Amino acid sequence: MNPLPIVSINMAMTLDGKVARPDGRWYGLSSRNDKRRMDEIRARAEVLILGKNSILNDDPVIHLRYVENATDPRPVILLRSGTLPEEKKVFRFSKQPPLIFCLDENYSLVRSNLSSVAEIVLLPGKDLVPEEVLKRLGDMGYREILLEGGPSLNDSFFRSDLISRIYVTVVPFLIGKKNLPSITGGDREYPGFDFRRWNLVSCETLENEVFLMYEKSRSGAESD
Repeated sequence: MNPLPIVSINMAMTLDGKVARPDGRWYGLSSRNDKRRMDEIRARAEVLILGKNSILNDDPVIHLRYVENATDPRPVILLRSGTLPEEKKVFRFSKQPPLIFCLDENYSLVRSNLSSVAEIVLLPGKDLVPEEVLKRLGDMGYREILLEGGPSLNDSFFRSDLISRIYVTVVPFLIGKKNLPSITGGDREYPGFDFRRWNLVSCETLENEVFLMYEKSRSGAESD
């Protein structure tokens, strides 16, 4: 059996821990430095996993703009329900056809809408289980995965203990409104969260932003 690919997560957040504006989008809060750093992180990955809401709300550009002579990661989209508009940038500008994972309930709809611009993979069951997605990607030969989903998508991977590395950019804004999403968040806490520390590997300040990289501790809690 092939080992599961290594999964990293890349997000930006405000000083009060928010990853979206009150309207659900992120525009205007990241600098050119952050966009350059995002491309550097993307350039190390073979696959970029995106969530439906991220595409609908932010319509991200997937191709690398700030790193020369690098191969774009292949976009992978997880669609648990419904479909996406064909005019989204991920379909128009990606150098490789996006790979879409979907379920029985929306397979026919996704296939009829997007088969001309994407490769579609049907997963059995009633949910897109992160481990099954990673197994399929591993069977396709992909080893380095970058996750740029919204909080719900991120939560599903964290809850299954599938994230090895976290990249976080802290941007110099305070939104203040409560109940806005954070990097990850579900209805309940992660079991044993206070015994599962993350090790700070790097910290860099550039102008008014802080770039952090954490890796999952293999030894669990560390002694004080």
